[in-house]
Amino acid sequence: MRNFKQKSLTSSFTKRKFFGISHLITLFGVIFSLFGSEINQNLIAGIGILSFGILHGANDLKIIAKSRVKTKSKNSFNYLALYITIVFLGIVIFYFIPGIALLSFVVVSCYHFGEQHWEERLKFNKWDSLYYFTYGALIFLMLFTFHYEDTTEIIFQITSLRPPFLIFLISLIVISITVFIQFFIRLDSKSTIIKETFLLGLLALLFFRGTLLFGFGMYFVVWHSFPSLRSQVNYIYDTFDKKTFFKYLKSAFIYWIIALLGLFGAYFFLNIPSDQYLQLFFSFLAAITFPHAIVMERMFSIPHKE
Repeated sequence: MRNFKQKSLTSSFTKRKFFGISHLITLFGVIFSLFGSEINQNLIAGIGILSFGILHGANDLKIIAKSRVKTKSKNSFNYLALYITIVFLGIVIFYFIPGIALLSFVVVSCYHFGEQHWEERLKFNKWDSLYYFTYGALIFLMLFTFHYEDTTEIIFQITSLRPPFLIFLISLIVISITVFIQFFIRLDSKSTIIKETFLLGLLALLFFRGTLLFGFGMYFVVWHSFPSLRSQVNYIYDTFDKKTFFKYLKSAFIYWIIALLGLFGAYFFLNIPSDQYLQLFFSFLAAITFPHAIVMERMFSIPHKE
């Protein structure tokens, strides 16, 4: 069972002093979406995703090694082998059965986003996994519904299917109601409910006004990658400060460079038809996301220091 008494690991951007920073950046994103061109929005989002977005998943092997030390396990090879296997499976599945792969990618990402946002901020409950998933699903459904045309174009290029708008709208309504019911059941104060509701409203405005990529990039970097980086640094080095943060960056740098070289190498040097670029990009994301989500799930399940 997870150690839910210790709070430091995922405090990350949820500490009071960080609320101002993350909300302020998001508010700036909303303002920028009103005046910035689509090209500039997508450029900023792309830079954020390729830098902090990829970086936050670049130290998985070090987390696996740290988990082995914390649990006194001798099965590090098994975890490493599983990690590498999942990386290649993600690529293969996306190439041969892209429809199932895309759905799996979204489902795993929903859970992973919700887990990072709520892990250890809630008292233990057997329904936590459902709560993580529904919150992450709300984020994605807001983004997909507000950008239905762009979203279905991506889905069509990968799967040759175009889900009707009504599916997104009904799903968004149902998930929204579910999440707000969970707010009143799980959150322990009115101020927390108001704060989380305000955040969702701010994100909805960002998603509605910005481009699909900009909305996703802002959430992915500000509300997922930054908190995750802090969580990982605290887990690996038992504390978070400037010194340990730069140690993390130094350790992750080589894996980050390899990931970027792999992506750009495939784009520039492989003879990939232009209509398969999206499939390549999502194969790359899936290869990173699937094993990373498993590593983070394991990291959160192991007790850690204050």
